[in-house]
Amino acid sequence: MNSDIELIDLIKKGNHAAFEQIVTKYKSTVFNIIYSVTGDISEADDISQEVFAKIYFSINSFKGKSLFSTWLYRITVNECMNAINKKKHKTISLDAEFLEKNDGTIKDILHDNEEDIEKQIMRKETQEFVRNLILSLPEKYRIIITLKHIENLSYEEITKAMNVSMDKVKIWLFRARQNLKEKLVQFKEVGEGEL
Repeated sequence: MNSDIELIDLIKKGNHAAFEQIVTKYKSTVFNIIYSVTGDISEADDISQEVFAKIYFSINSFKGKSLFSTWLYRITVNECMNAINKKKHKTISLDAEFLEKNDGTIKDILHDNEEDIEKQIMRKETQEFVRNLILSLPEKYRIIITLKHIENLSYEEITKAMNVSMDKVKIWLFRARQNLKEKLVQFKEVGEGEL
């Protein structure tokens, strides 16, 4: 299989098969980032298509000064922000299931495994709760949590994808984590108050 740089060179020469290889390689990553930020499958699908259309039509602007994946993340983040700015998302109510299952990383929780029906249902509910929890964050925090904890990008990769300083990435990530913790504490208090 060709490297990203080889594929980019081929795409610049009009090779459609090379573009299809890039789409195949990155479509899940792009979709997952967008879905984590928007919480809407249909919207994530639409934005993913916009991301790849933008890549196709602006491929000549990619000069190879950074990794292709970094450039891709940057476009994905920008398209997410554009979509969010066009459509204000409603904050979705939270579910107590996460509090009982909070023993793994966000990525582990969002990952599907083959399990018995009861565990699958519980996992789906937990996944939905985590998505809703992330969606309840301000948009920049949604994006930074997704890039760091779901896509496992380094701080440096996040600075390039979001076009902000390293200090800002660290501050936003800290605030996003604090915000998540506060929401969990508030939700736990509400849940216990109903007992």
